[in-house]
Amino acid sequence: MLLPDEVQLGYALEAFSYGKCCHRFLHLLLFSCLRRLCTRTPLACRCFTHSFFTSLSTAAHSMGAGWTTAHHLYLTKAGINSMRDLATGCQDETVNLDLEFIGLPPEDCLSNETQKLLINFLPGPVGFRCFRLAQMAAEKVKKGAADAKYVHRPESGLVGDEKWDLNGDEWTLYVDCAGFVRRVLKHVTKDRFLVSLSDRAFMRAKDFYRFFETIPYSVTGKDEMPESDQHMKWRIVPDLRMVIPGDIIVYRPKGNAAGGAAFTTHDRSDLKHLLKAVKTAQLWHEEEGEWKNLVTRNVSRDPSIKPWVESMRKKLVAIGINTVHLLKAKIDIINDLLEEQGEAPLSQDTVRLMKECSETTALNTGHIVFAAGPAVLKGENEYRIRVVHSTKHGKKDGSGEVMQGVQEYFRRFRLVEGPNGPRWTRDMWKPPADDSNDNGDSADDEPDDIDPEDDDAETDVEMEEPGDDLAGQTDVEVLAARMCF
Repeated sequence: MLLPDEVQLGYALEAFSYGKCCHRFLHLLLFSCLRRLCTRTPLACRCFTHSFFTSLSTAAHSMGAGWTTAHHLYLTKAGINSMRDLATGCQDETVNLDLEFIGLPPEDCLSNETQKLLINFLPGPVGFRCFRLAQMAAEKVKKGAADAKYVHRPESGLVGDEKWDLNGDEWTLYVDCAGFVRRVLKHVTKDRFLVSLSDRAFMRAKDFYRFFETIPYSVTGKDEMPESDQHMKWRIVPDLRMVIPGDIIVYRPKGNAAGGAAFTTHDRSDLKHLLKAVKTAQLWHEEEGEWKNLVTRNVSRDPSIKPWVESMRKKLVAIGINTVHLLKAKIDIINDLLEEQGEAPLSQDTVRLMKECSETTALNTGHIVFAAGPAVLKGENEYRIRVVHSTKHGKKDGSGEVMQGVQEYFRRFRLVEGPNGPRWTRDMWKPPADDSNDNGDSADDEPDDIDPEDDDAETDVEMEEPGDDLAGQTDVEVLAARMCF
């Protein structure tokens, strides 16, 4: 069943009231907090900061609940039944006229400031259509009216086994997670959407993450995007508790490979793969200009890579390093060995990237989903969000088989204290894997949130298996963005 417009409107109002209350509460407490922090020790400062953000979250939720319920009733009674209706009413300045028609007093109508904030907060027509298409795809799969498979596009960039056919009664959906998002965007916008690339000719999850990092506008901001900006108008969602249906959530294991994600076990499958991944990462970082520019080409096809890999491989073989295992074992003395052979030493950057790649435990470069509901608190700083995505680790069917491909289910995220304040992450459970069977493409991790439909049931699988030293070592970063166009 598709999510009704009125329900989506309720989710949007709840998220909006949360964001609005957060900012109001922050303004009231900021001055007093800074005064108190200036008189405390570093340890006390950290404790006070954690307490402050906890209080901020609690107060925001309690302050927003009444506003959401009341205004949802007001708006639906006035015939404003969807996010699109509300956005149009705010833009045309007619929403208060509709509210006055049902007898709402002026003090309960939406202020000019609130209407301006709502215009920036709510998704645009493209955002509405993309989510509706994504949800329709999942619904068709559920009803058996679509053939879905989890398929990676080949590294060559050719379509390969990836298929996307929405003609006729039965759809064909052979895509991975990023392929699903790309295909939905292309179907709605008629644009290939190549705003950020790294080591493929198409965007993967880590490339969407990199793009989201550069978005200068926020859904909570008052600033208007200039019409002269030809770029699609996206806004970052600064807190997953402000997520609404249609938002895109992406997460990646942090690292220094091309695209800013971690190297994968596929990258270290043999010495040639490792060297190519290292050189590709160096070129990507050089072109990106220290996080100031988006790379818009497939750097792995750079003509300088092949001769560099061959030259470097010969140098390593000359000092007895012909496998990734030997490289990892001798990485700390590699320059000493080269100098003994009369070879020039490697740069610190090259050695650092070789070490990082040889030691990686990440099995993939990230995952990307459409949000299909709000963030629901399920434990201490742990939230569950209903999503629509293409996955190889989905829910089980009636016979107990794990479903693959496009579907609607859940993903969990955790709010943690970082060195620069609270941030969102996700627990990535990674079992030991045969490197030769993993291609390192955008993929989701093993499920840690296979919950039944009954929210009261607690049957989550363990995050880590006993003795699994690969689990939980990856620093996972999470971002969300909204299509406000």
